[in-house]
Amino acid sequence: MTEQDPIALCLAGRISPEVALARLLLSGASPAAVAQAVAARRSPGPAWSRLQALASGGEGGMEALSAMIQEAGVDHATSGAPPDEAVAAIAALFDRAVARAPEASVAAYSLGDPAILATATAELIAWLEGEGLIGPERDVLDLGCGIGRVSAALAARCRSVLGLDVSPGMIAEARRRHGSIPRLRFETTPGTGLSSLPERCFDLILAVDSFPYLVQAGAEVAERHLADAAQRLRPDGAFAILNLSYRGDLAQDRADAARWAEHGGWQLALNGTSPFTLWDGAAFLFLLPPPGTKGAPEPEASTAHIPAPRP
Repeated sequence: MTEQDPIALCLAGRISPEVALARLLLSGASPAAVAQAVAARRSPGPAWSRLQALASGGEGGMEALSAMIQEAGVDHATSGAPPDEAVAAIAALFDRAVARAPEASVAAYSLGDPAILATATAELIAWLEGEGLIGPERDVLDLGCGIGRVSAALAARCRSVLGLDVSPGMIAEARRRHGSIPRLRFETTPGTGLSSLPERCFDLILAVDSFPYLVQAGAEVAERHLADAAQRLRPDGAFAILNLSYRGDLAQDRADAARWAEHGGWQLALNGTSPFTLWDGAAFLFLLPPPGTKGAPEPEASTAHIPAPRP
């Protein structure tokens, strides 16, 4: 087994059992092959016990995740297509994925289990609270909101939340699940930028496992979102990116984040840290400089709030 073997990484305490199984399935292994590999690596301790419980079907749903991967055609490779075409392909992928397995479509490590996804969401919200990024006077943009699981949790803690996604299927599912929650709205986005949104309207822009698809669509798409985000945030606003790419090269991700921050006048408060236990997401936190400093936005912040949901 290599150093990057997911089972070895899990047994060493470097990734969770859920992430290990998701990585194996995303690599093309069948649920039966994964279960056999886990059984062959029997080891004392809770990590193997959890792997075994999940792989044997006692919890979660590897079959559902495997079927979604096969039917949706999940592919993290850069296509080289023009940005509009690349984004359209990503939207179509997620339309297929959400129709097959909603929970797994937004977090493969959930293995299609709502309880696992809820635990991961709670950990994410606790991290946002710990970083001081959310609160009752904050307006939030959830970029790549998927089925709305993070948006819904934020709506109970923030003044307003707008969830955007390129996938109409994802937005339909988000509205079905959470459409009645006050101060929460879901809309589709073209996926090539944020220029259609009002300026200085948000305190936090959050991209949970969605920025890798912008990188996949092309460097110019990712950079356009950062530039647009700087204009949509109020002074002292923050852009939190959880997973910057799926290239498997954290050093390159950190170098890109540092370059983007320097070019855009951001303060890079976090550059690829690993704050979670269930999920292996890497945190990149871009902060606007305080008003009056070089590169800071104009101090006049919009008082407009996100429009109320449609009846």
